[in-house]
Amino acid sequence: MTDRDPLRLDRDHAADLAHLLGRIEDWLRHADTGTHDDLTTFLDGPGNGALAAAGLLHALDQHTLQLHQLLQEQEPR
Repeated sequence: MTDRDPLRLDRDHAADLAHLLGRIEDWLRHADTGTHDDLTTFLDGPGNGALAAAGLLHALDQHTLQLHQLLQEQEPR
């Protein structure tokens, strides 16, 4: 088994994961400045926490969209 081997995920679990990622992303986008500051501080290892926080939001958005697209493509007919 390699890191690139496909992982099977039950449709219900994939849908739950997509929903959860979307909720977290939505919450972070609508959170107040204090929350964003806390996240920036938490991610501020080498001194670029703001960039890391923006990257995290982008990654959440992209993974959520990808999961939703895969679920729609695999919808039983």
